[in-house]
Amino acid sequence: MEGHNHPLSTPSKVHLLRSHRNVSTAKKALTQQFSEVNVSTCQQMRLLEIEYGGSELVGCTERDIRNFEKQLRDEQKGIDAETLIELFASEKEKNSAFFFDYETDSDNRFSRCFWADHVSRTAYNVFGDVVVFDTTYNTNKYGLIFAPFVGVNHHHQTIVFGCGFISDEKTESFVWLFNKFIEVMPKGAPNVIITDQDPAMTKAIAQVFPQTVHRYCLWHILNKFPNKLDPLTFRDYYQSIKNVIGNSTTPDEFENLWEEVIKCANLEKNDWLSSMYELRHKWVPAYFSHIFCAGMSSSQRSEVSHAFFKRYVSNKNSLMDFIIRFNRALRHQRHNELVADHIDMNELPRIKTNWPMESQMVKLYTKKKWMEFQSEISEIHGYYVQQASMGVDSVVYHVMKFQRSSSSKPRVLTHDKQKDNIFCSCRKFEFDGIPCRHMLAFFRINQVFHLPDKYILKRWTRDAKVGAIHALDK
Repeated sequence: MEGHNHPLSTPSKVHLLRSHRNVSTAKKALTQQFSEVNVSTCQQMRLLEIEYGGSELVGCTERDIRNFEKQLRDEQKGIDAETLIELFASEKEKNSAFFFDYETDSDNRFSRCFWADHVSRTAYNVFGDVVVFDTTYNTNKYGLIFAPFVGVNHHHQTIVFGCGFISDEKTESFVWLFNKFIEVMPKGAPNVIITDQDPAMTKAIAQVFPQTVHRYCLWHILNKFPNKLDPLTFRDYYQSIKNVIGNSTTPDEFENLWEEVIKCANLEKNDWLSSMYELRHKWVPAYFSHIFCAGMSSSQRSEVSHAFFKRYVSNKNSLMDFIIRFNRALRHQRHNELVADHIDMNELPRIKTNWPMESQMVKLYTKKKWMEFQSEISEIHGYYVQQASMGVDSVVYHVMKFQRSSSSKPRVLTHDKQKDNIFCSCRKFEFDGIPCRHMLAFFRINQVFHLPDKYILKRWTRDAKVGAIHALDK
């Protein structure tokens, strides 16, 4: 009888022997599904242990699963870009409104790509007035830069208009991407585009979107202040500087207050602040508060979008992995819009007053925008309106709080008698598309019971998508 030339394994350890370990077909399929929703390998193992009643009953180890995942990645090497192009071509065959294009470099390597499906292109037709473009998030193992074009729908939810991959952040790459975007979008260039502060991107936007207002992301710029100021100066003066940036209502006011705070902080020789002051018209709100930006004060909208997509993708993904996971995220995003549409169709928010304007708008605005509007309505009782001057064509009013501090300034409301238009110095209506409390206070004392159509933006109503032209045959 032959004897064993090694110690026998104990029953508690037999599941660790290679001969007793196997990643079954079912586990392979489950692993791929877990991976597609970004469940880490160690978390997968914990779930399997719960499912099978212990690690010794799973039938494989964490290393076995990692080896299987590596095998899948190795199989994908070399054919990843080709597989992606085949997938896009297949989507195009299914729906002619799906668009994609790509280029390779001199070494025949995949270098840039743009794609947009029919849902995104139709959404742009309705909500493409303001676009956020951000390239600060890499989402694949090849170092290609993910470049989404996003905006907001009538529920103020983030929506995707189109996406690109680029291999570098040179002007040439941005020009190519922007030209592809404009080529397939049904209504031309956006009115406003919000981006990070990037010279190559700025140059490309000026070239491709010459009529578009280009804003820099205020959020990104404010995040740079801790590194551009010494710690003591940052501690003592940052809040004052931030208040000047955020609370100035006119360019002249900003420039005067900026000069004061910079002088007070002894920052006249700070080169970065000087350079940012030269670019103030691109990032200080006072310079574009009169331009409709769909309530987006910065490209934090893309930060929100990135945070959302990070739940689905990682920088370890191959291109095909990325697209599969990205499409899942997109479906989730679109389902959220469907849920919000359903709520608007079947639920009516509660009104707080008997003012006819409130009853009018609760039926028109989406729930999200209604909540904003109702918040403005709830504040009007705290304000009074006082005539300041009268001219031939216009009347100027001051709208002030009943309880105000010595530093609070009245809002200036101008009534154009010829056109019967009103303008408030807070610029909320121009910037957000929702009438401000100062305008509403004026309407109330003048017994304007229904909000005039000129102050109702269709893009914030429940019917925003009704009658949209599906002009996708470009």
